Amino acid sequence: MAPPAIYGEPKITSSPEGNVTLEVVVTNAIPEKSQWFMGEREMEANESFIFSHSDEGGGRKLLKCEIKDFDKPMAGEYKVKFFSADGENHATFNVVAGNAPDFHDKPHIVQRDGGNVIVIKVRAKSHLEMKADWFKDDKPVKFTDRVKQVIKKDDKDKDGFQFLLEIHGPMKEDEAKYKCVVKNSEGQNQQSLNLCFE
Repeated sequence: MAPPAIYGEPKITSSPEGNVTLEVVVTNAIPEKSQWFMGEREMEANESFIFSHSDEGGGRKLLKCEIKDFDKPMAGEYKVKFFSADGENHATFNVVAGNAPDFHDKPHIVQRDGGNVIVIKVRAKSHLEMKADWFKDDKPVKFTDRVKQVIKKDDKDKDGFQFLLEIHGPMKEDEAKYKCVVKNSEGQNQQSLNLCFE
């Protein structure tokens, strides 16, 4: 059996939902043996990285890695090693984050009105229009008269905005891990913190 080879060019595609897919078609490879790497570190399949392969016919196999909710820290060089019975080869992908939003500092919690209002504050900047989605324990936050989203210009940065989650009359059920995902047309970034009351 000949050593494995790349057929065509490795491909990087991104979806509007913020997922990035790495694909390469290979010949003479045993797809089950493939290994994916980020830099030099071998990646494990989990909810963020989904590996798959399919038969393209003519002895060609498609190897695929889907990166869910891609954001800036995930940018870098990715590699897939693939093997035949008597050889190995690899394909390299250079995944860039584009100009996804950046954060000014860590998210923090501000209390107002003697603790009757708790505000989770995220400061982000972007040269493109951006929007924020809030999650509570990985589920979208339901906004009400008590839990509100506020967006305002950052007074310290002309490209910056403050994304605020205001919780009025905080209750025990508000304790959770909160995540703010900030997106623009070129990518996304996220911050999270745990809210707990003493």
